[in-house]
Amino acid sequence: MAVAVSAPGLPVTADKAAADAPLTTKGLKPKRFTKEELLQTHQTYLKTQDDSPNAPRPVKQPILSEAYPASTKSIRDLEIIPLSELHPETHHRGKGIIVKAVSPPFVGAGAVSVVEDEFGNADKLAIYNQPDSSILSGVPEGCVIAVKEPYYKNNGAERDFIICVDHPSDVILLRFTDPIIPEPLRLGPLLKTAEDWKKAGDHAFIEKDFPTAVFCYTEAIEASEDDAFKAPIFTKRAGVNLILGRYDAAKSDALASRTGGPQDWKAYYNAGRAAYGLCSYAESNTLLSKALELNPSHDGIQKEHARCAARLREEETGSYDFPEMLASLAPNHVHLDRGSFLSNTRVGPSEHHGRGLFATRDIKAGEIVFVEKATLMPNQYDPSRASAALYALMVRQLCENPSLNSQVLGMHHGTYERSGLEGTVVDGVPVVDVFLLEAIRTTNCFSAPRSTVADTRATRVEGRMAKGLWVHAAAMNHSCVPNTMRSFVGDVLISRATRDIKAGDELFHQYVPVKSLPDVRAQQQREGWGFACDCDLCTTEKRCSEGGLARRKELLAAVEKLCNKKLPGRELIPDASIRAVDKLTKQLEEAHEASIYVEGVPRLTLIYPCNWLVGAHRGRKNHAKVVKYALKVLRNFGFRVPDESEVWDPRDLYSQSGNTALMSLHVVKALRRLGEAYEALGHKEMAERSLEAAELGYTMVTGFKNELAVMDR
Repeated sequence: MAVAVSAPGLPVTADKAAADAPLTTKGLKPKRFTKEELLQTHQTYLKTQDDSPNAPRPVKQPILSEAYPASTKSIRDLEIIPLSELHPETHHRGKGIIVKAVSPPFVGAGAVSVVEDEFGNADKLAIYNQPDSSILSGVPEGCVIAVKEPYYKNNGAERDFIICVDHPSDVILLRFTDPIIPEPLRLGPLLKTAEDWKKAGDHAFIEKDFPTAVFCYTEAIEASEDDAFKAPIFTKRAGVNLILGRYDAAKSDALASRTGGPQDWKAYYNAGRAAYGLCSYAESNTLLSKALELNPSHDGIQKEHARCAARLREEETGSYDFPEMLASLAPNHVHLDRGSFLSNTRVGPSEHHGRGLFATRDIKAGEIVFVEKATLMPNQYDPSRASAALYALMVRQLCENPSLNSQVLGMHHGTYERSGLEGTVVDGVPVVDVFLLEAIRTTNCFSAPRSTVADTRATRVEGRMAKGLWVHAAAMNHSCVPNTMRSFVGDVLISRATRDIKAGDELFHQYVPVKSLPDVRAQQQREGWGFACDCDLCTTEKRCSEGGLARRKELLAAVEKLCNKKLPGRELIPDASIRAVDKLTKQLEEAHEASIYVEGVPRLTLIYPCNWLVGAHRGRKNHAKVVKYALKVLRNFGFRVPDESEVWDPRDLYSQSGNTALMSLHVVKALRRLGEAYEALGHKEMAERSLEAAELGYTMVTGFKNELAVMDR
């Protein structure tokens, strides 16, 4: 998918002088182009249309500040008006139009057609956000459609207007025999018999025109009263819907094809595959088991049944082969065939932000909290297109699979005002409000690398991020010092405990990596999600004086400028530079109020300079100083660690009583440097313990056990 930034509809047809003319006054009937003028201009753009079937289709992504609600009324409850009664810049509430397409569609971010009403009035109609499986994604010439509560707007120039349909449920493809169609628009059925429609569907299927095949099979079913004739048509339509990913419809059709005979194995087989596509593995298992009873030797049923059993085991045990999952990833293969392990957690009311996620049992530091396959995630690793791709996928899936509405529409939607009727089936389709979906997307989506393991490598490719929705994970509330950490393998999210968690404890994660300065952090949370964090760190830092905060800002900026915001590698840093940074770091330490930043409270502004000093002393092989500053890094993350002269066990780091420390990849790196320095100083046991702690931390960061050397590749 690509993001469309052009204005909706066809390019304007008037010259610059006309384009600069003022818009027609709202409420007055505008002077429009004639049907002949519209068709002539439309034809010029049809000649430029890209007919490449594999070309990415642009997306018109909604702007929330321009939101308007989807229609929740049936077309039969609206007053049908002629096109001549449309007023510019108006949402015609309580009204509807019925028109016939009199041109082929110009397909871009939407599908633009010239349409005509029963009185011969003509105008342009732009239909956006239709799934590719729908005929409405490119309305064929001659089809009759109804638009509910149409939005009529100026298209950029004088006399140039367009009917703009953003919500996919606001437009209905009418059957040719629908009595609501006015007589002048009636063509009658294009084919006379159910058999003719079946043959037309078969032909469309052979041509791989699957939306038309579904339409023709539907007409065949509606035209016949013979159940014996309709049963195989239901089977055909179920198969096409499976190809299109319309799993709800496929399951319904498959079950409707049953006759009570031994051939019903195919009905249960197709219904089981459809349920699997919806990740309803228990239901899929039941349906496939019935298919296996009727046809126990069928290889396809056996294979699907075994695959479903594997997903059920994952859901029950939380046992995954993560290295195999990682190895299977490719740029065009990130949707992993896995189940979700969620039984360690439950959603419940939270004292923080309405609802949250809670542990159902004790969970040790490093253990899996839950594993969740994405509800929705496109195969799109391009940050400039990731948001548009996820939005388009959300709209398409909620149109094609209405059962997802119960999962997605219950998610937090910010301040967007909803009707409460979203997802309700009206005129045979669920009400889909694209602005609500965009509000849900912006509030709940996660950015995800192809794998978190690869994202920790020194040679990682920057910017290769996708966006997705994980409905269960989205129920978790934010904390700047959370007790879980998430990672990704393809479209699978892995959550691990970063400290010991008791049954009943609320689970938290970071919405985004936290900023070191509390005022910057607060602004990020306020503007991004509209809340004020009340975690232990934020609550503590609210007591800081403005003068102290200003001083820390000043010193941090000085350190970053001196170091060019770059951590050293193995290069030899001059002693003078090290002394200068060390001096500023000590001043920064003193700028933290002792009465506020007690032991166990993170001091995030000190992490960068202490990390820099670890690298600088490592380059000079000053191992004692590496130990000193690596311990400071851990201490500044909130871990309770001793001075460099004391003996301690780094393996107990994550299970400390009252631990509210912040876990990060920098903690892993500090422990690793600590282990190297202990080894060089002859403290072998301490070195081993430090590296064991680093390995456990790296498991939290990457989601599963990996060699620390991966970070250097």
